[in-house]
Amino acid sequence: MKSNVPRYWLLAVLCAGVAAFMVSGGYRFLSFHQLVAHKDTLIAWADARPLLAPAVWLTAYLILGLFGLPGSTILNVSAGLLFDFEKGLALVVFASTLASSIAFLSFRYLFRDWVEERACRRFPHLVEELERDGLYFVFTLRLLPVIPYSVTNLLVAISPVRFWPCLLVSLVALMPRYLLYVYAGTHLGDLQSPGDLWSPKLVGVLSVLALVPWAVHWTVQQWRRRRIS
Repeated sequence: MKSNVPRYWLLAVLCAGVAAFMVSGGYRFLSFHQLVAHKDTLIAWADARPLLAPAVWLTAYLILGLFGLPGSTILNVSAGLLFDFEKGLALVVFASTLASSIAFLSFRYLFRDWVEERACRRFPHLVEELERDGLYFVFTLRLLPVIPYSVTNLLVAISPVRFWPCLLVSLVALMPRYLLYVYAGTHLGDLQSPGDLWSPKLVGVLSVLALVPWAVHWTVQQWRRRRIS
């Protein structure tokens, strides 16, 4: 029983953080319209505080990652708005990688044993496939823009994939999003709504890219089978 006490404490902290975020209305501040409405004030504040502003931005990103809260897209865009493209991209890559790592380890510690026990009993073949091809699964989840960042953090954490390969694949798959968001932030005045970030053509391209690893994997498997036969 004692071994589960740290899990209960961590779960309580996460639930309290989510509740505080919702009750305080924090989600209203992390919106595209709020960012556009206050962009001049935010830019002036960041310019006057060249050291504090990145630290505050990074702290906000880590809080969102730890508690699995929405809003990372707005923070990614704001990085381009406040810190220019190069510095903003570096901050996004660093913050997202660190936040993903913290979320991965926290969610895995909380839920992995519970999920694994039930999955192995009910879906043993699925678990075996994820252990073998889990990185393809991670790449697809991370690349597709229709799946929220916080949701993918939870899904990859409870999957059988190992931490370091998952982190590397996630970074590669998320890079197109990072580039798009930060670049959009540097041209925020040209955007009228969040939908301007995602044209049907762009979503289609990313969806095709998400299928590329699976196509390569299938081709390699077919080639190996032919060699054996």
